[in-house]
Amino acid sequence: MKADRIETVILANGPFPEHPVPLSLLQSAGRILCCDGAADRLVEHGLEPWRVIGDLDSLSEEGRGRFAGKLVHVDEQETNDLSKAFRFACSHGWRRLHIVGATGGREDHTLANLSLLADFASSAEVRLYTDTGLFTPCLRSTVFASYPGQQVSIFSFEPGIRLYGEGLVYPLDQVPFTRWWQAALNEASGHEFKLTFVGGPLLVFQAYG
Repeated sequence: MKADRIETVILANGPFPEHPVPLSLLQSAGRILCCDGAADRLVEHGLEPWRVIGDLDSLSEEGRGRFAGKLVHVDEQETNDLSKAFRFACSHGWRRLHIVGATGGREDHTLANLSLLADFASSAEVRLYTDTGLFTPCLRSTVFASYPGQQVSIFSFEPGIRLYGEGLVYPLDQVPFTRWWQAALNEASGHEFKLTFVGGPLLVFQAYG
């Protein structure tokens, strides 16, 4: 789809990223959708938002003036600003979305944002980047590019899923998920690994090299 030729980055209102990977996404993005007050910090780092989306309760007065023509005010309180930015992106047909700035603050916010990936994945190809690695929601059996020794963790949002893992140091052979920790802290043995399962979704974390 033509709109997807320009990568879309959603900057959530958590701590501003410091690692080169999420920073490079922001610096090269064709459009940055800021969640509310994240726009203020984006400007502090020399970049401009394409749109500022949310209930606008954390955007500074200076930001309200500066971005007056870019504000998308969504007043409902049933969902957070990350969800509002995601829906805005999808409504414009943008289906390859990179999320940064969504972790590292309050732990309950981090958990909520990570769990949202399970819902987002049914509507778009979405990735969430932190200062230590990449989270990818996985709806079906998938092969992931990796490198030998890459730290990998796998989490299930639903109990009872049985998972087969190939290309990992610690074998996964019908691991029955009942708790989040059960397929965490693994390691890639080569340049790819494969996860086979029915059900889902899963959330896969891969540490940066």
